[in-house]
Amino acid sequence: MIEKTLDNKKYYELTDEECKNLLKLGEEAMKNTYPKSGKGYAVALMTKTGNIYTGVSYLSDTETLTMHSEATALAHAAIHGEKDIVAITGPNCHICKQLIYESGLRSGIDVVVVIGEDNQIKQIPISKMMPYPWPEKLQDEKTD
Repeated sequence: MIEKTLDNKKYYELTDEECKNLLKLGEEAMKNTYPKSGKGYAVALMTKTGNIYTGVSYLSDTETLTMHSEATALAHAAIHGEKDIVAITGPNCHICKQLIYESGLRSGIDVVVVIGEDNQIKQIPISKMMPYPWPEKLQDEKTD
């Protein structure tokens, strides 16, 4: 993992090996989604210390109580005292992109979303996926 800066924001670029491992662990976590029947999601994230935590979706019959895999992964890391998230697997829904963005806002790290598709690995800083996140950009654009 290499520390870099983009638009005055600190982020970490992962090696190909780190990306592949993160994607593999996210895929392996799919077997733990709840309930087992139906569609589920899973992600893996990496912290600044290099530790990896997974999260799975926990579906509710009411749907409003459903927990997204990104939220459970962030909580999993927080339980272990880790709040400096550098990367998370995707793609992610817009609710989760906002949650990932807020995590990075608190830590000062522009979290990288790692996506593996068509035998290619992409690393995209969350700030590039969220051009108008709340609250930062909205605060800048207030008009009287």
